[in-house]
Amino acid sequence: MNFPNVYTLFRRQTAKYRGKPIFYSRDYNAWSYTNWEDFEEQVHVFACALLAKGLTKGASVAILAGNVPEWTAADIATIAAGGVGVGIYPTSSPEQCEYIINHSDAEFVFVDSPRQLEKILQVRDRLPKVKNIIDIDSLAERDRRPPDLTQHQAELLPNDSDDVILYEDFVRFGRQNLESFLPQVEETGFGAKPEETAIMVYTSGTTGQPKGAMLSHKYILNSCESLRQSVPIFDTDVSFSYLPGCHVAERISGIYNRLYNGASVYFVDDLARLYAYMLEVKPTVFASLPRFFEKVYARVISENGRQIEPQAVKDAFGGNIRLATSGGAPLPNEIAEFFAAAGLPILQAYGLTENICVAFNRANDFKFGTVGKPMPMCEVKIAADGEILVKSPMMFSGYYKEPEKTAEMFDAEGWLKTGDLGALDEDGFLKITGRKKEIIVLSTGKNVAPALLENLLKENHLVSQAFIYGDGRSYLTALITLNQIEAEAHARANNIAFSDFAELTRKEEIRQTIAAQIEKTNARVASSEQIKKFVILKRDFSAEMDEVTPTLKIKRAVVAERFRDILENLYEVVSGKR
Repeated sequence: MNFPNVYTLFRRQTAKYRGKPIFYSRDYNAWSYTNWEDFEEQVHVFACALLAKGLTKGASVAILAGNVPEWTAADIATIAAGGVGVGIYPTSSPEQCEYIINHSDAEFVFVDSPRQLEKILQVRDRLPKVKNIIDIDSLAERDRRPPDLTQHQAELLPNDSDDVILYEDFVRFGRQNLESFLPQVEETGFGAKPEETAIMVYTSGTTGQPKGAMLSHKYILNSCESLRQSVPIFDTDVSFSYLPGCHVAERISGIYNRLYNGASVYFVDDLARLYAYMLEVKPTVFASLPRFFEKVYARVISENGRQIEPQAVKDAFGGNIRLATSGGAPLPNEIAEFFAAAGLPILQAYGLTENICVAFNRANDFKFGTVGKPMPMCEVKIAADGEILVKSPMMFSGYYKEPEKTAEMFDAEGWLKTGDLGALDEDGFLKITGRKKEIIVLSTGKNVAPALLENLLKENHLVSQAFIYGDGRSYLTALITLNQIEAEAHARANNIAFSDFAELTRKEEIRQTIAAQIEKTNARVASSEQIKKFVILKRDFSAEMDEVTPTLKIKRAVVAERFRDILENLYEVVSGKR
């Protein structure tokens, strides 16, 4: 570790880059910036306000916000004040917010919009430890309440209370208390031990309530150093922040990796404008999910054909791109090969909340269909049953309040059990083949990893989600959902008439396209692993309906139960057996 704790890193970098921009935000159709010294002040006044308002050491501050500079400031300020930063997905329901806020013992909640504020107000009377809600949006001049509050929601706020505090007022309060509390902030910040919990990341589990993974200063700093040695970014790089800050990938590879390397960032206020911003800002570094690269691929091919100059591919990202990374799901080989041929390999990686830095392809050492070689400081081995095991100084400290579940994550020798299945090839590259707990056992006794098949199906850009089913059955079936934007564009390009999306999912031309993808997938697996029948659903799986997590992982039990009748109809009755 090059730094003993996050606060020391923070102070070192704000001193080093004083006078230079760190954050760019979109205001009135133009980019405005914040300098490093302004960022330092924001962190200090926020931390002093927390302490002056009574933040208990070790208590958490929950952040329910999109991609705004204040997210980073609030997180680091919380750490500096001796608290624990906890992110909540902006898409979370009021009940999900309530669970994380209470489970994490949050004493303050930071929100960035009327919509997020309304969620918290709906459950405010069930948040006993929360002292204040800090609202960044200054629309609430009247009684400091959103104008569209219902009577019930308004009644949740006592008339004589400062329960909801505007961010600007909170910062002003912190500035008034700066002289009194800054010495305490510095003592706490510089004195934090490497093993102390700095942040918590709540895993969006596919079963049960999310678990709060405790991540220490050591976890954060070693992870940043491992990233620097694998896929370095520099203080001259230009990048975006648009993935959720509460997700471990953006939290570590984004927020703290940029801090570690002195890199500036542009905050995306509207995902629909990401591509336009890319052409305007011209990033040098870009991290995303496979779906985005598939869209860029489709756009480039449609505009230029397959015979295309390498610079034209880079121009699709603004022209200055030098590093592109992908995670969260496999990138189809066809897409990977296309970008690599243009001199811009999309470097795929693998990690998990409990140890984000496991494997990464490097720009000068990558292999299609793999997630790369083990990263610096991380050991990887494959257990007898195929499970990927890791050991490193970047492992999480455990699940908050859940020692039993923490113990279940490690074997007798201290190796972290990832729950993923994989293999290391002869060159040391790691390949992911499935999820251990999701193994389907056919009536023939054959074990099948559904994730492998699902990812092969999703190599077609029309497929949004694929759900493989067949536990206890003689053959596999699949539920397919379509990517609405891609499917409708495909239909228009191929003169397939439709009145609405539901009708489009029933079109024979679409069914034939999906059938071809299933046939292509079946050709790549053993006969016992082949998909015999499928159905295209009229809608995608939904996080709001509890069918997928915020990170779009399928909740298998929920989906199997909700679509049970459809699945049952895919199995013919033969001699009284299914």
